Amino acid sequence: MDRILIALFFLSLFGLSSCYFDVEDELYGNCDTTAVSFATDIWPAIETTCLTGCHAPGGSGNGIYTDHASVLAKVTNGSLMARVVEQANMPPNGGLTDCQRQKFEAWILNGAPDN
Repeated sequence: MDRILIALFFLSLFGLSSCYFDVEDELYGNCDTTAVSFATDIWPAIETTCLTGCHAPGGSGNGIYTDHASVLAKVTNGSLMARVVEQANMPPNGGLTDCQRQKFEAWILNGAPDN
């Protein structure tokens, strides 16, 4: 009887530990888009999701992102808003959270400043 209770105890711990969710913005819905910055919000998202093989020098993507000016070219021609925000098909692996997409949209609608 004791062995069964001990086994059930450990199984319940294992089951509870597998329900961990750590994307705070998605969990609590507190995506702040009031002061989106290229340096702190947009560029880090680009570095982690766009430069990993596609939009880096020698990559397979249409366009190379090396700095604000190179990203601004995609803002100006409308492709960044279309692909990242409206169609939400970039990056193709779905690497951006909803909050990151909202920040891209806010940044673009604010004139895509180099801030």
